[in-house]
Amino acid sequence: MKRTRAHNFLTALTILSVLAAMGCGSNSPVTPSQESTMPGVESPLFAQLVASAGSSRDMLGSASSALISAAEGGTVSNGYYSVYFPAGALSEDTEITIDMPRYPEAVVELGPHGIRFNKAVILSISLDRLDSDASGYSVLWYNEETGLWENIGGYIEDGASKVELEHFSDYGQQPIK
Repeated sequence: MKRTRAHNFLTALTILSVLAAMGCGSNSPVTPSQESTMPGVESPLFAQLVASAGSSRDMLGSASSALISAAEGGTVSNGYYSVYFPAGALSEDTEITIDMPRYPEAVVELGPHGIRFNKAVILSISLDRLDSDASGYSVLWYNEETGLWENIGGYIEDGASKVELEHFSDYGQQPIK
């Protein structure tokens, strides 16, 4: 009985800590296909990207593509952003593209535009690629129907800002101060 109470207490404490770290729900992670209860933003301020030491944007390239196997999954990266596909996320082998037309803003266009996944894929960017003193980052999704950027949350793991995606669109990293 005491172990159950202690376990329940620790579980509740963990959940409350996660909610506090997320700003008490103001940055609730939702996927782009879910209804967002937060108002969209027309022109958000995005984090700025930085090149790694000894490299330049031209050397890294802002655009990249790779053929991802539906059966095996895989990862595509452009030196800033990476997208991880678990096996079975795609219905068929697909050429995946990453482009950053607003460089040095941390905004990325992923393609094929609008493609939906059987399993969530993970978009990530290393924190050392973001020029900011932010305490965290929130990922915004561009909703073409409303013309607004909507907060879909995200999380920090292994030194990277990450978010699970159910479809491709335009996404950006917004610093949380």
